This record gives sequence, C-alpha cells and structure tokens, in this order.
Amino acid sequence: MQFAKYVKMRYEKFGAVVFDTLSEKVYITNASGKNILSLMAEGLSGSEIAERLVQEYEEDTSEMQNDVTEFIDGLQSAGLLASSVEEKP
Repeated sequence: MQFAKYVKMRYEKFGAVVFDTLSEKVYITNASGKNILSLMAEGLSGSEIAERLVQEYEEDTSEMQNDVTEFIDGLQSAGLLASSVEEKP
C-alpha cells in the first residue's frame, strides 16, 4: 500500500494530520491512526500492521484486524491511497 502522490502527512503529539493537496481536505487522526499510517509508510500490509498493534496495545487480534482494515478502507474511499492505475508507469 502506498499513499497517493498528492497526499502529505505530518506527525504530531496527538496523532497525525493528512492533507490531500488535490481536494485541499485535511484529515486528523488520533495516536492509533498515527501508528497505522507510520507502519503503512514502512510498507507493512494490513495484517502485519494489526500484528504489531496487537503486541503494542495487547488487544484481541480479530478486533485489531477489523479496526486496521476499517481504517485502511477509509483511506482508500477518501482517495488517499495510490490506485493501481497511478502505480503503473
């Protein structure tokens, strides 16, 4: 998963700020969202992210997988992730 080229992020104490430079929309996450974004930027898959967060937060694996999937789906529906069309040269 990669972020769209027009997406800029800044990490803050409270979480993260995600800016869509095309639509000029700003999205704000809490600390958990910041962690997911950071792990996505490292190139981890949704299931790898969930595994890491389960260890960090000591939460139920299936619940964490659902939360991560929902977060990533939200990024996708907002157009913040690179589509397969964008990734092609």
